[in-house]
This record gives sequence, C-alpha cells and structure tokens, in this order.
Amino acid sequence: MSLHFLQETMPVVYELCQPGDGVVYHPELCTPPRIYRETFFNLTNSINGFWYDSKTDEYVLFVLMQFTLWPSYRSNVYRINPETGLINSQTLGFGILSSLQAFENGEFNKLYAYQNGVGVFEIDSQTLIKIGTTPIVSGADAGGFHLEPFIINRQDKLFVVDRVGELQIWNYDTATLIDTLAIPATGANDMAYEDNERAWTVLPSFDGIPTVVKFNYKDVKIESMSAIQASGATDFQTLIAYDSKRKVVAIFRQRTDAVDGAAQHVLGLYKPFAVPTNITEPVPVGTLEPGKVTTFVANLFGDRGEMGQVKTVTVTNTGDGTILQPTVTPRTNGAVVFQYLAGPNPGSDTIQVQVDI
Repeated sequence: MSLHFLQETMPVVYELCQPGDGVVYHPELCTPPRIYRETFFNLTNSINGFWYDSKTDEYVLFVLMQFTLWPSYRSNVYRINPETGLINSQTLGFGILSSLQAFENGEFNKLYAYQNGVGVFEIDSQTLIKIGTTPIVSGADAGGFHLEPFIINRQDKLFVVDRVGELQIWNYDTATLIDTLAIPATGANDMAYEDNERAWTVLPSFDGIPTVVKFNYKDVKIESMSAIQASGATDFQTLIAYDSKRKVVAIFRQRTDAVDGAAQHVLGLYKPFAVPTNITEPVPVGTLEPGKVTTFVANLFGDRGEMGQVKTVTVTNTGDGTILQPTVTPRTNGAVVFQYLAGPNPGSDTIQVQVDI
C-alpha cells in the first residue's frame, strides 16, 4: 500500500490590515512589510482539530489565531471544499484557546474531541459543542489523562491513543489495555479514523518529510508507511484526515508565514493504492472442452494482499485456441476476465497474461 499524490492547494487566506490595527495588541502583525492582521498562533497545538465533515462534505480546521485587536486571540473555523481546495465558509469566534482539543472523526462519521483533564466527548459537528456532560472515555478508562491524539470505535468499545513511541489499544468499557503498537517516532502528530478496523496517523516531520502510517488496530499491525514528499518549506505541524466519501487521505501542513504575512499552509490530497507484486495464473471458470468457449479469470494483488488496479491487459497463447477480447473495468477490482475458444481437437495450450498498471 502506498499513497499517490492527487493535488495540493494553499487554502487559508488571512484578513488584510486595517487603519489603526496593532495600536495596542500585537503591532508586529501589521508592521511593514507584513500586511495581514492575523496568523496561526505559534504553538504546536494551535490547530485544535483537522477532520472531514461528511454532513457538509468539507475539510474542517479549528485553529487558535493570533489577532491584532482585542482580545488579540480568536478561534477560527475554516471549512474547505475538497474539490477546489478553497475555503467556502469561515466562522469566526472570539476567545482564547478552547478547552476542547484533538477533534477526530469516529464510526458513523460522528465527531469527537478531548477536553483536557476530563475525557473524550461526542461533539456536534456544526456548533462544535459537547453532546452530554459525561465523557465517553475518561482518563481512568484508558490509562491516564493524556488522551490525544486518539481514535475511538464505540461499537467495539475500543480506544487508541498515542503514548510516546507507541499506540495503545484500550477497551474503555473495562479499562483494559489490550495491546500496544510500536511506531517509528517519539509520538504521533495526529490520527484519522477510517473504519472499525483501520486508522491513519502522521508522524513528526524529519527534514521536512512527514511519514504517514496506516495501521490495523484490531490485528495490531502497521499496514503501510509512506513518506510525503517535501515541497520547499518546513512543516511546523502536520495533521491528517480521512475523506470517507472519496477514500483519500488529506494532509494539512502548517507553516510559518511569508515575509508579508501571507499564509503558506498547504493542503495535500493523497489516494491510497496497492503496490502490485504478483498476478495469478489464469483459471478457467467452468470445464474446458474442444470447440467450446470458456471464461478465464486472473487477479492482480498488491503487497498487502489487496486487489490491484489494471489499466490495460494483453493475453496471448501458443496453441490452436483463440483468445477472445479480454475485459478490464473498475468493477472487476483487479481482475482480468477473458474468454478462450478452445481448438477443435484435444491438445495443450499455454496462456500468458500481461497487465499495464
């Protein structure tokens, strides 16, 4: 399994400075050559969450901003169109850093967040307000109050949390540590839920190249690791979301502003795909008889056992049989299907299948 780059955009646009900005608070935000009145707060946890909202079909950023005017900080909610990479709505809320952190999707596309020192709550995806007053997972349920980044599977009562170099899988209903999964880093930056078995995490960026890991938290194994290519600037913070509609991985890379204060943050979309390793021998579906047509099937597999995708196929044979037109469509999901007209007399034939991926 690997990640195929699809597109990259710079979706976040700041407000321009206005006359009188910066007189009292944060004057450096409007000191020439800087022309923008705000910026992402310069903290590794200034982005409280990055996730895919299936109800509105948007990527969402919940960010603590440094702002020129009183109260000089505010929380911005950026909603980004996945098709264009552009912001199609922006909700502004004044106030200091919210007590809710690490917003993450869960099963049935519900939204969850960690309240520092309390636990993990379900969150209304539109208002970003807690649903209920009792946490679904508390520190006592999962080995302490360091509960982010995380993913939650409520159907199986599973909770996965990063704990300094390993991912811990807990049954939060019984407060039992089921297993641990070592990761090649001192900690995970962020996690993203895919389904009730698999999830994604992004590891800290080394030399400007973050590593994306897909893991199975039921089988407790890493399924793939992919380095995201550097694109000319150092990431301050890297976050991940899984787009359940398009089946793509979204990576948001927080970066320092340009000299004029312009945002340089980058949103990249990546498509998981199988790395092909072998194709099976063509197998007849039915009985071979002289002069009769029989359907054959061959399958392309990836390095993780998943079906590969085939663009074109060539089928040849050395005997007196005839290969009829082979077919490859997205619905075959890695399968090559063709028909073979056997020769009129009993004998042998050798069939070879070649695919272009």
